[in-house]
Amino acid sequence: MEIGIEIKIQEADADDVDEIINLYRAVYGRKYPLSYGTDPDLLKRAILNKETHMCLVARDVMNRVIGGALIVEIDAYNKIGKLLGLVVHPTYQRHKIGNSLVSHVSDFFLKKDPRLNSLYATTRTITVGPQMIFIKNNYLPLGIFPNAHRLHQYETVTLFAKFRENILEKRTPVPSASVKLMPMYGILKNLVPEIDLPKPEDVKPLAVNEDADEWEFEVIRAPNYVYRKFLERFPDPSDRFFPFHTPNMLISEKKGRMDIFAYFSKRDGYCTLIKATHPISDLNGRLTSLYMQLDDIGVSYIEVLVNVKHTPLIDTLLGGQFLPSAIYPAMREIDNNYEDYIVMSRTMEPLNFKGMHVVSPFKPFIDQYVEAWKQVNLDTIEVIYGSKT
Repeated sequence: MEIGIEIKIQEADADDVDEIINLYRAVYGRKYPLSYGTDPDLLKRAILNKETHMCLVARDVMNRVIGGALIVEIDAYNKIGKLLGLVVHPTYQRHKIGNSLVSHVSDFFLKKDPRLNSLYATTRTITVGPQMIFIKNNYLPLGIFPNAHRLHQYETVTLFAKFRENILEKRTPVPSASVKLMPMYGILKNLVPEIDLPKPEDVKPLAVNEDADEWEFEVIRAPNYVYRKFLERFPDPSDRFFPFHTPNMLISEKKGRMDIFAYFSKRDGYCTLIKATHPISDLNGRLTSLYMQLDDIGVSYIEVLVNVKHTPLIDTLLGGQFLPSAIYPAMREIDNNYEDYIVMSRTMEPLNFKGMHVVSPFKPFIDQYVEAWKQVNLDTIEVIYGSKT
């Protein structure tokens, strides 16, 4: 097919749903992890709801076909947007359609529309093509999510973000942060020299009551029920900060001492701990039983988003073999303060970066993660040699 001269970037309409779904299937098959690419009803609702979504297509005017698509989820309350589902049909690749789609939404939301402070996106690492698109559009590389998604195999994905002008300059300086976060801040400093670095704060070993009983958990997977309970328990939107993750699973301590609201994708083993009824730092020394329970239902990757000033929680997660893998400066605006967040993650599968392709700015993030992983998993091995006879 001869590609038309005019490729028009425009918002999708409801009549485009089937063609967009077929586009995702043509590129990714039927194992695409995003529901927008497999659920036509969900995609149609996204297209029709202009307050929470922008769904763009790249339309070949002459042939009347869609050559590419991109979806933006809009969280106007937290002033964050998420780019996802970027897809270009093989016939239309090498025509800069992906770049045009990303450029369009970036200019719209960060220059024309006042609702958002930043946009972010994750990209796969089986090829550098999507990463290059975000680099060309001046997105900052901010970290990795190791083994986060299970497609044909476990894959690591990257994190990019771009900010409205002067947002990073308005960022609230962090007085101090865990010393374990300093490598991440060092990488960020190289990318954004004007960023102020916090003073390193030593990891404080948290007291564990050795006589305390083990906590046991029950898992409730009923999305509508869980989300209803989540809203009842946390009616204030400011208490529900975890953009674009809706809890669909409840992890409940059997004696009622803590409920943890989480999102779980059984398809790829991805789990995020969103909010708990008590500080998760209360689990210090008891995280192993939680891991075992989650492993039994197919969780292979766990992620927690933490404000960097919450040192006790970070120390607890570090003690539970979570590692810092990505950093998002000025992620959240509270009373004109722009606060930093860290992504703490733990993979339940063997770490494997074979076959991964990344652009060079991500190499320092990979190096620091591997070094942190070694310190947790290898450097703590105690070897006892018998006495010489």
